[in-house]
Amino acid sequence: MRIPFAIVLLLLPAGLFAQASFQSQIRGTVWDSSGAVIPNAKVTITDVATNLAKETKTDEKGDYTFNGLRPASYNMTVEAPGFKAREQKNVVLGVSQQTSLDFTLGPAELALSVDVSTAAPLLDTGNSALGTNVAGDYTRDIPLYGRSYFGLVFLSGGVTETSGSGIADNYPSGTNFVSNGQRNATAEVRLDGAPISAPEQGEGDTSNVYYQPSVETIQEFKVENNSFSAEFGNNGGTVINSVMKSGGNRFHGSGWWFGQRSALDANDFFSNASGIPVPEHSHNQYGGLLSGPIKKDKLFFLVDFERATDTTPRQIVATVPTDLQRMGDFSQTYTYDLNGNPVLQQIFNPFSITNGIRMPFKGNIIPPEMLDPIALNVMKLYPEPNVPGDPVSGTNNFRTNVPSTSEGYQYDIKVDFMANVKHHISGRYSMSHNVRQTP
Repeated sequence: MRIPFAIVLLLLPAGLFAQASFQSQIRGTVWDSSGAVIPNAKVTITDVATNLAKETKTDEKGDYTFNGLRPASYNMTVEAPGFKAREQKNVVLGVSQQTSLDFTLGPAELALSVDVSTAAPLLDTGNSALGTNVAGDYTRDIPLYGRSYFGLVFLSGGVTETSGSGIADNYPSGTNFVSNGQRNATAEVRLDGAPISAPEQGEGDTSNVYYQPSVETIQEFKVENNSFSAEFGNNGGTVINSVMKSGGNRFHGSGWWFGQRSALDANDFFSNASGIPVPEHSHNQYGGLLSGPIKKDKLFFLVDFERATDTTPRQIVATVPTDLQRMGDFSQTYTYDLNGNPVLQQIFNPFSITNGIRMPFKGNIIPPEMLDPIALNVMKLYPEPNVPGDPVSGTNNFRTNVPSTSEGYQYDIKVDFMANVKHHISGRYSMSHNVRQTP
């Protein structure tokens, strides 16, 4: 099965860009040392990675607000005539965070400026939504099966796993969790503000996710599972709000390889009990990422590529003919009646009919002369039973493992253009291709 997928996302200027659901807001009040507000103070916030600076002035109440900020690390400065400048470094804003940060300025003659390089993390004071932010170092450094960041959703309170809907069970992949009692089919997954899960919410079973970026490209994501904003109106359970990294003024690169081998796998209980060895299994997932400036302070890029090959054992449990049944002897073939009691599985002679009723074979054995030679040759293609099966009916008497192979690749190309402090254009092209073969 061939599965191509592509998505193009363009986030555009000013007001429109500011409304993106993953972006953040910071606001606060500027005071003097006596507790009076300072109007008309200049507040500047600068993105550490891109050096893009935004400025605003405090109003008559000394308040300032910055909207439409991408999740990133910032430096902030506050200046006012007659007061010393104040700088706050490493102000970290998370996905869709709304927070406040106040400044107090002292008289100018005491010092030229005050530089605060460390501070406690900011609280999300302007948003009533309950959720958990997961930073990029978690997604990058923690061993994750299949390198899927969905495995970290369980760090959020109220999120539990549901069986039978693993993210790798089918394509498109589906959510494998429930949140606060909601069905897993009601979750929504977003990347850079745009939904990447099925609008019909997974066709009644899971929320199908049509593109999963490499964990190396995720800057952070937030699991919002209660009291979230009305802008997330396409779901009834949980929102996973993801943000992809962007390029900056410095070049960054990384490479990775993630592998699994059957020599390190444990056998499952039933195969082990049946004497079936650990099946062959291998998984390789590798790639690289590069980001940096095309034009300093103006134009930035990020590209990544990841390839994955996987051979996963698939266990097959089936019922195959016994040696007696292959010779037409069903005298030892039993089943259960409606009360669960063992009864002989009667077989009938289609050529012996009395008063419209088929007559059973004598002794429940088909005579050798009635066995078709072609059918006997076809019977030889069936494997022999290798496990006892049900103690009465003998069903499920064959168990084996066969390899299911998967090979695919994906890549992202992202470009950010900082036209000026009011206009930011971001474009991303993502491609995923996968081929799966299962016997």
